[in-house]
Amino acid sequence: MNNKVSKGIALLLFGILLCAGSEEINATILFSFGDFPFSAIGVIVGAVGLYMVFSDKAE
Repeated sequence: MNNKVSKGIALLLFGILLCAGSEEINATILFSFGDFPFSAIGVIVGAVGLYMVFSDKAE
């Protein structure tokens, strides 16, 4: 497994973590700020990770 695939898998897992913990992150860290769309950011980060894993470009 090359470096690009491992970084893509790490981004994918981080996106899943953001999606799963968005309510707790908002309640714990940003209690006075309001609701920040951590789940939407997690979906975007996960999509970038999927692209990195499955792209065929050799670098």
